[in-house]
Amino acid sequence: MLRDLGEPEREAYFRGVQPIWGGGLNPERFVAFQRRLADSREAGQRYRLLGLFEGDRLLSAMKAYDLRGSYAGAPLRLLGIGAVYTPPPLRRRGHARHMLELAIADHRASGFDAAILFSDIGGDYYERLGFRALESEECTAEAADLPRGGAMPAAPPDEASMVRVFAQGHRSSAELALARDGWVLSFQLRRVRELARARGIDEPEWGLRIGSDAGEAAAMLRVSRDAVDVLEAGWTDDSLRDPLLAAVREFLLRSGRARLRLWPAHQLRGLFRAHPRASALAMVAPLRPDAKLPAPAAPAGFALLDHI
Repeated sequence: MLRDLGEPEREAYFRGVQPIWGGGLNPERFVAFQRRLADSREAGQRYRLLGLFEGDRLLSAMKAYDLRGSYAGAPLRLLGIGAVYTPPPLRRRGHARHMLELAIADHRASGFDAAILFSDIGGDYYERLGFRALESEECTAEAADLPRGGAMPAAPPDEASMVRVFAQGHRSSAELALARDGWVLSFQLRRVRELARARGIDEPEWGLRIGSDAGEAAAMLRVSRDAVDVLEAGWTDDSLRDPLLAAVREFLLRSGRARLRLWPAHQLRGLFRAHPRASALAMVAPLRPDAKLPAPAAPAGFALLDHI
């Protein structure tokens, strides 16, 4: 049967995925970080930990997200799938596939239009489940590639205006994209804060915002081990693009990182030279036969903020 993880299944799941997606945290810190995130107010009813069980024995587990999106102007309700894991002694017995099939069937019955995931194991496995691989690219830049300038760091009261800026940057897109309805940003911000806490940082600098007579610009950022990740960025007037990039440059220098990393999507597309990425491959599968979705290898409007 498929059901939500309880304790101690969550503990076993978090410890199982830590060697793969631990981000340099030791098991104790990683488990505490994941538990706080799962229990947070932001997680709400849109982030679940699901498992396939035989009696009380956990056979496989995953993260499931209730997401909103659109393609070619049509709204979509999307099942986001993340961190699929099977304990090593139980692998190669079809447990993960059966779990995914049940989760997809349950969400199809609940009115979901499609499922998305970001695969680190290539596309063949998920293609057999009906997923198709989309364009997956990444851009990197050095501080010297960015203009000079500055901006004010974002603060919690700025979240609403950042949602507004990011949402406007998505409006004209015909690509498959996730909605900027506020929940995605608030949940990812909770993740950034809890990850910083796990690393011993009280309140990380996580964003930038510019407000002027011309309009608004904003960026949500994350410091990773070897780079600054631009999770999302946008501007309501083109005159604010370079000032925002200049502020990102200053953030890069303050962080002591040498490299900027982003996924080219929406207003971030075309800023820097893009190259295919070998991991986090974007994939989508229809849950309804009439769901309109992009063809294999088509461009996708996913920013790093969407990496679930």
